[in-house]
Amino acid sequence: MSHASLDRRPGRTVALLLASLACVVFLQWGVSQGASMPVGWRIDPSTASQAELSMLPGVGPSLARAIIAERTARGPFRSIDDLTRVKGIGPARLAALRPWLRIEGAP
Repeated sequence: MSHASLDRRPGRTVALLLASLACVVFLQWGVSQGASMPVGWRIDPSTASQAELSMLPGVGPSLARAIIAERTARGPFRSIDDLTRVKGIGPARLAALRPWLRIEGAP
């Protein structure tokens, strides 16, 4: 590659760098907003693994462990509202989780 063929336009280089950075930021934002989960994907908190629970928006490993501990101690969740038994899940968090949850066998 000769020096003559190199692009010496700094404006173009800056624009490409900014575009690349924007792509990374938007991809990261999408993942943090739960965009990585398939459309229609829902889990049953009474049977889900820690890894599955951790995929839910706003649920990290420690909250996933707390969900599992609660269902182990007091039995399966009979409704989505039963998740409020878990310390750290209040009305606002439950509302955010509700679209991603289902209770197997619930009416």
